[in-house]
Amino acid sequence: MLILGLIFCCMILPTQQVVNRDILSIYKKTFHGDGTFYGEGGGLKGLCQYYPPGLPPAGRSSLIRNTVALNKPQMHGSLGCGMCFKVKGSGKGAGNTPITGDFYVFVDNLCPECLEGSLDFGQDGDGRWAIEVQAVQCPVGNTKIQYSFQGSHQWYIKLQIRNHRIPITGLRLYQSKRQEWTPLKHTADGYWELDPTHEWDKPLVAPLKVQLVAANGVVLKDSIPKIENGVAIQGNVQVPYDPHLPNTE
Repeated sequence: MLILGLIFCCMILPTQQVVNRDILSIYKKTFHGDGTFYGEGGGLKGLCQYYPPGLPPAGRSSLIRNTVALNKPQMHGSLGCGMCFKVKGSGKGAGNTPITGDFYVFVDNLCPECLEGSLDFGQDGDGRWAIEVQAVQCPVGNTKIQYSFQGSHQWYIKLQIRNHRIPITGLRLYQSKRQEWTPLKHTADGYWELDPTHEWDKPLVAPLKVQLVAANGVVLKDSIPKIENGVAIQGNVQVPYDPHLPNTE
């Protein structure tokens, strides 16, 4: 029974009905914009709310040079939180800290005034520099998706999906009494919460069965063992490598 349960929780179900073309378009071509700086540690209070418990493994990978605030047009609300980008810096611009070379960055914040293709670097620096960017699959290695709750309990859920290879753009929670998968609502700060337009089985009882929909339409089923706030809870699944999208690994 244990083996069958693990197979169920990690089953991958491809579907074409839930592809998020807005997110996928950021992987399909390169964009030109400006690279600017907003200071070391700026993401600690950023839109994506990674603190606590801190950056997920993808954001701490040795392949990632910096964290960045993503421009508003490509953030798509907060779905861009946790994305990774390849940056090419030409060194052309003005200031004292030129951006040069090819490297990867991790999104942990929003730059509301930045235009499409621009990134605001979470490091100390000076100037405005020409950059070329393209979204890439994050360097998750053999790590799994993580979950983090905020202000949650048996009557309310606010859930962050962390450490995804590409963004999770849909989330459903299984209601055992109703025997149905019910969608959660995405929040402006990168979480998922109970949608008040739906009726919910309460109190909520762990483990919570969830269905995650990736931007490319891949669907993953997982089980969250507990509701505990402010910690990274390890999942059992990961969005598989997509050969059609740029990669870091």
